[in-house]
Amino acid sequence: MTIYRLFKMLVCFIIILSFNSCSNDAEEEVDNTQYECKVDTISFLSDSTKGKSDEVEVVFAVSLEGETKFFTVLEKYNIINGLITIGDKLVHINDFSSKGDKASFDFYYGENLGPFCMELFSAIPMHSHDAFNAEADRIYSSKNVGKWKVKKISTLSSNNPPE
Repeated sequence: MTIYRLFKMLVCFIIILSFNSCSNDAEEEVDNTQYECKVDTISFLSDSTKGKSDEVEVVFAVSLEGETKFFTVLEKYNIINGLITIGDKLVHINDFSSKGDKASFDFYYGENLGPFCMELFSAIPMHSHDAFNAEADRIYSSKNVGKWKVKKISTLSSNNPPE
């Protein structure tokens, strides 16, 4: 009985080893794929009757080997102690401050945002996004109170928004 058990274990080990040593060229190609996921603009929308609404639009630009697609989050937001929470914890913006045509803020990807990059391009592998401090320039438009084009980012030390 023990020889049979050893033989069975040896066969299982050989099968597992052979699966691990196989190469899948298509899989390696995906890992080398050039992609970029970034925040393009943030717009605080206006309601023509009130002047300012409680909605914000965040546009993400996702590029894969020269082709760019956009993913838009349009949700209501609330502000508690300077932390803007958009939607059901989709995005968090902290310490938003603007002076003239310049703004700065900390941007946090929310726990409920999901893998939006992979929804646009299935070839993009699973990855994570880091929170960042942003500098943005104002874009004037009649549809919003403030539309900000993200120009410069620097990664924050933590991906968790302040509470």
